[in-house]
Amino acid sequence: MLSRSQLANIESEGSLFDTLARTEALSLDELRRAAAHVLGVPFVMLSRDDVALEALTLIPEPIARIHSVVAYKTRDGAVEVAVLDTDALEHIEFLRTERGFRILPRLTSERSIKQALVVYHKHLKEKFGEKIKGANDPERALEALLAHALLHRASEAHFEPREFLSGQSEVLVRYRIEGTLYEAMTLPREAVAIIAKLKELASLSYTLSTPQEGSFKVVIEGEEVRVRVVALPTLGGERVVLHLVPHNAARRRGFTLPSLGLHGEALESVHKILHRKSGLITVSGRGKTTLLYTLLDLLASPSKALFTVEEQIETRLPHITQRSIQREIGLDMPAAVRAVLKQDPDVVMIDSIADQKTAALAQAAAKRGVLVLAGLDTPVLSEVEGPERIPSAEAIIKVAVVRRACPECHESYKLSRAEMEPFEAAGANFGRVLFALKAEGLAGEDAQFRDVRVARATGCSQCSDGYKGNIGLQEVVVEGETRGLNIVEDALFKAAAGLTTIDEVAGLVQQL
Repeated sequence: MLSRSQLANIESEGSLFDTLARTEALSLDELRRAAAHVLGVPFVMLSRDDVALEALTLIPEPIARIHSVVAYKTRDGAVEVAVLDTDALEHIEFLRTERGFRILPRLTSERSIKQALVVYHKHLKEKFGEKIKGANDPERALEALLAHALLHRASEAHFEPREFLSGQSEVLVRYRIEGTLYEAMTLPREAVAIIAKLKELASLSYTLSTPQEGSFKVVIEGEEVRVRVVALPTLGGERVVLHLVPHNAARRRGFTLPSLGLHGEALESVHKILHRKSGLITVSGRGKTTLLYTLLDLLASPSKALFTVEEQIETRLPHITQRSIQREIGLDMPAAVRAVLKQDPDVVMIDSIADQKTAALAQAAAKRGVLVLAGLDTPVLSEVEGPERIPSAEAIIKVAVVRRACPECHESYKLSRAEMEPFEAAGANFGRVLFALKAEGLAGEDAQFRDVRVARATGCSQCSDGYKGNIGLQEVVVEGETRGLNIVEDALFKAAAGLTTIDEVAGLVQQL
């Protein structure tokens, strides 16, 4: 039990959970049980038999290990996930956004997490352990290591030589997963045989002491994988980075401008600007990369020279020359853009403009006959000096992503005046929204906006929470004029069309 003096210090010393943990009046597991009750989520104690291997491997082992989060059961499109802290759920959002699972969180004990990780490690060791460390067969070891990396959804594998004062040495292997580097394993120094095999497959020199780059294709467990190899000599030995692009990720299938959410006058305007031979189109907001790739896909043609300059190549696109930056060898974004512009391109996509030098290069290229598609991460473009500032680009597309309403269960109702006020304050013109709804046959000719019904989430056996997938919101500005709806109006339009819910877009509008 807590004493009165201990309780009196709770407010001044931090959260109730932290205070109770500090006083050791309750164990951490008892606290998690209490937290589960307060949060309304189950508390589970896992045994090895409770953990399904097909669920466990949905989360890469480094993420599971570092953030204490394990998936242990799948059913009906949902995955049950055990965590010590619900903050860990942000690291597994890909299960929902990319794989379509509903995530069902459960709080658990440290012992349960450890037992599940033991099962995970045993599986990995049985499947890959001896093969990866088998220096006598580097080809088999490399194949096992690539399979291991792909199982963990790694986009890159880094081989980093390490020397110790004792004279021992090893190779640290790290994977980039969801944009973050995680330690995957350490290999004995003999693992340089794997690196030698990599260089052989990528047609790189064994003796050249300068940075090198090459690529090869390999079939791993029935799937073709493109591997780009970047080797950099360092004081401790050669550092090698592998960029992994599985064939099934080589093209974003099924994405069209309408499927992303573009419609009406905004859609027509985007199609028109894509027919221009030069100019600058900037895209900003969450979802910009998907839109940029879709625009490139529409522009791809054997008669055009198309290039990309990307922080990291996310998707391999046919008929397009793609280049990633390599800061470790001095090839930053401006240098990479300059190199690509010397190749006489018709179209260049720059996935991230975050400095004035890159912005100025994009502006200059657009003026001299290149169609430039540029992802915008910061307000840096508005700081470019000169009379022709980049915000006056031929087209500016702002995008956002919201959850798509489940088509099986959402209900509709009329907005109250109080619910309309935040949208009006954020810049919505209800007349324009009504005009767009009428133009696309979603409202009668005599309808008033007060008659418009919007979607509200309910939840059913198909979705649980009322949502299924994502849909984009867009605002297209061409030569300084908004074509169609602004992004707040588009949010209202899509709530009225039943594509998303009013609760979902109301939360977004508060952030604008």
